[in-house]
Amino acid sequence: MAAPSPPVKPRSIFDVFQDIKKSVVFLGEPGPTGPVIRATGFIIDVVNVTHLVTARHVLVDPKGKRVDENLTVFFNLKSYGVSSRSINEVRRRLGIDWIIAGDGSSDIAMIPFGLNQIEDDVLRIPREIWKPVDQVLEATDLFFLAYQPGALPTNKVAPVMRAGMVSRLNEDRTFYMDGPAFPGNSGSPVFIRPSPARFLQTGTVLGQDPLAFGFVGLVGEYITYQDIAISPQTGRPRVLFEENTGLTRVWSTDHLRELIDSTPFTNQIEGLRRRGAIP
Repeated sequence: MAAPSPPVKPRSIFDVFQDIKKSVVFLGEPGPTGPVIRATGFIIDVVNVTHLVTARHVLVDPKGKRVDENLTVFFNLKSYGVSSRSINEVRRRLGIDWIIAGDGSSDIAMIPFGLNQIEDDVLRIPREIWKPVDQVLEATDLFFLAYQPGALPTNKVAPVMRAGMVSRLNEDRTFYMDGPAFPGNSGSPVFIRPSPARFLQTGTVLGQDPLAFGFVGLVGEYITYQDIAISPQTGRPRVLFEENTGLTRVWSTDHLRELIDSTPFTNQIEGLRRRGAIP
């Protein structure tokens, strides 16, 4: 009689955090003294094809003009150090482009992005941990991983981990996070923060957390308010200040799923298969 298999030891929460950090990449342009980082991105697995995801406004300005000509992805190597890959080179080599909502109805963009599993120290966010917005409750604790200006080692892609909370669920399946975002945070993946007690729509769960580390969306833009300085002499506005409210709009995984279900996404994947670029 064969000896029973030893029980599988559950993964440490610290190991999970390290794996999640490896899904994050930085987006920017090469500079004379080093990378100039503009945004954050992350890597996912869709129909067994690796994709890069970030915020749409990183590559399309408010007037609809493309601004991604020199956009470059920076990521870590297993052999230590940072490597980079030009998005334009990937587009030309594979004959592909970003998948975005053509009507601007979501601030999400995604594109196939190959990885070298032997050399690149990058992991993919698996579909198994994606959580739809209807599993998110107001007051749910969150965390997100982002590029933060002033906190970047020169020899490593090292995102900072920041905390937030679901502040308000919106009718368009976005939600506001009580957690300030800053330039460079756009495109950061947002996850549910583990908790020893979890409040669900069906009741309270103690001692385990079925939503821990659930991927729920990506950072879009921070919400601003306007503060007007009034002249005490004339009573007229003199200066308009636009300030960060500390609230951030998060585009839920529902919007990401819509892109994956869209015709442009399906056509691009089928085209890659016809050309033998993917199995």
